[in-house]
Amino acid sequence: PYLVLLDLCYNQLSGNIPTALGDCSKLKVLKAGNNHLSGILPVEIFHATSLEYLSFPNNGLQGELDGAQMVKLSNLATLDLGENHISGNIPESIGQLRRLEKLHLGNNNMSGELPSSLGNCTNLKTIDLKINNFSGDLGKINFSALQNLRSLDLMRNNLSGIVPESIYSCSNLTALRLSDN
Repeated sequence: PYLVLLDLCYNQLSGNIPTALGDCSKLKVLKAGNNHLSGILPVEIFHATSLEYLSFPNNGLQGELDGAQMVKLSNLATLDLGENHISGNIPESIGQLRRLEKLHLGNNNMSGELPSSLGNCTNLKTIDLKINNFSGDLGKINFSALQNLRSLDLMRNNLSGIVPESIYSCSNLTALRLSDN
């Protein structure tokens, strides 16, 4: 229960994510990217409410993001589930994760419209949602509150409409990729 950091990246781990990790009440960093993990992200993980860094990129995880569970991680600064098989949409409740700085959900099977509540995550520096099936008008997000945003990657989705004027308020934005929409 006193474990604070667990880094299991770049191993040959396979199978499901152990539900017992949710019992690690002091866990702040959980990284297990570049393995062969499968199944869904267990709801028990969201019991580890001290988590600041949750990272499982480049695995075989499936399922959808559970918005009701996700908001329990109010200290979360990094969410990296890129290069998996996550489906469904980004829950509107993501806007309650006010400390979120990095959101990596690229290279998945996600769809739906981007939630307007992303504009509430005022600490966001990186949004990587490339190579999914997101659709709708990007103008629904008010980017003017995202003053810390440095990188926005929405390449290879099904977004439509015009580039919203509010994006010009992001004075720290140095990388913007909207190609193939």
